[in-house]
Amino acid sequence: MTVTLETLGEARVMAARRQRIGQINRYLGWAILPLVVAAVSIHYSPGGLHGTKHDWVIGLQLVFVPLVFIHLALSVYVFGLVRPARTLRVFHIYFGYAYVLFILASQTTHGENPQHVILTVAMFVCLAIHVGIGIFYAIRRREARVERTPALNR
Repeated sequence: MTVTLETLGEARVMAARRQRIGQINRYLGWAILPLVVAAVSIHYSPGGLHGTKHDWVIGLQLVFVPLVFIHLALSVYVFGLVRPARTLRVFHIYFGYAYVLFILASQTTHGENPQHVILTVAMFVCLAIHVGIGIFYAIRRREARVERTPALNR
């Protein structure tokens, strides 16, 4: 393929689009988190499996599960199928992908059997690690923004 000014321009536009979608995807991830926390809190609260509380959990799941899959699809679009590497960014991506797999696996073994409990715990561990690394990167992005903004450095 020959590199021309036109192809360089197209590549720049595509990179900017991916960057913007990545930013939107991060916001989506942070929007999903309180929904997941609320659903889990209600589900595991006393009486959480019956009546109105159960309806709330189902309602929250109907919202956050599709959003998780949209978040996953956008992540694959932005990052692709990432080759394994020993970097924090790759671990962050893989723990996010593992979280989705454990959601699906834990739901196929629904109940109080040991497999469901193990898969659910693995799901929450992946989520906690994914969110923890996400917080680390959010702090780094904020610090970088402050350093780039001269008015805030005075």
